Amino acid sequence: MKALYINNHAKETSNTNIDLIERPMPQINGHNECLIKIVSSGINPSDALAVKGYFKHAVIPRIPGRDFTGVVIDGPSYLIGKSVWGTGGAAGIDFDGTQAQYIKLFEHEMSEIPDNLDLVTAGVQPLPYVTAYYSLVKRAQIKSNEAVLIVGALGQVGSAAMSICHWKQCNAIALVKGKNETEQAIQMGWNAINSEDENLSEAILKANNGHKIQVILNSIGNIYWKDFLNSLSDFGRIVTIGARENTRETAINLFDLYRANQNIIGINTVSLNFSQNATLLNELKIGFEENKLIPRIVKPLKVYTMEQANQAYQEVINGTQNRVVIQFN
Repeated sequence: MKALYINNHAKETSNTNIDLIERPMPQINGHNECLIKIVSSGINPSDALAVKGYFKHAVIPRIPGRDFTGVVIDGPSYLIGKSVWGTGGAAGIDFDGTQAQYIKLFEHEMSEIPDNLDLVTAGVQPLPYVTAYYSLVKRAQIKSNEAVLIVGALGQVGSAAMSICHWKQCNAIALVKGKNETEQAIQMGWNAINSEDENLSEAILKANNGHKIQVILNSIGNIYWKDFLNSLSDFGRIVTIGARENTRETAINLFDLYRANQNIIGINTVSLNFSQNATLLNELKIGFEENKLIPRIVKPLKVYTMEQANQAYQEVINGTQNRVVIQFN
């Protein structure tokens, strides 16, 4: 079979060093193993970082990729012919990932895709939606009518989080950057505020009719941290899913924290394996099939072949806001 392969981490931004090679076909050995013919695999920012050597523990050589969609071609009879999707936390980092023509998984490590998604569109949904769902529903335990501030709402996880909030009947507030993004978010029907407002904490409260926020999904580290704390309600939760270099340290008044019964929750989806993610995707499947969750749309020019893998990864490295997917043949 053909597979993408990384022999060395690319140190230069303009070079990704991804080869297309021949690898042995996976062989299933047990009655609960499945052979999956891969159809598509979305490229996540973490996949691009892994290719660049960002994760010091990443093994070399390896097949990249965390997300996939495909069709079961061998395994338990009730699964053969089923369209499935999945994502593996450390896949493509600590061990061979999903960007090959075939992969082998146990039956509990994948989920059937929603009936209303095709295999290419479904291929770019798993990690953004799993991250948002795990953060908000499983860890922060959002409740209907709670106010939830989504930082970077136009991003991949952010837009998934906005959709999940609407599904769970929360008051979702989109925090975006600059006038253009604010106008774009408002045109999408969102309650949106500009992070460049002079008094951000006041703007956040105003967006929630003068009331404080119950949950904040934070993807930008310590930027605006004081504004977030000032905007957080008693029993409020800040969920942190990212902190780039130079945004990782902050000061917290522990007295204020415990007096307000607040929680700060860290999320690292690398710790979620294929099986755990399959459970989350099964729950998300309901939202998609009820048309409550909006899929990240794959634009035609953002679908790449295996032979175009370096170009596809380079687009993600360059910071595109579009979802990029590799389609396998």
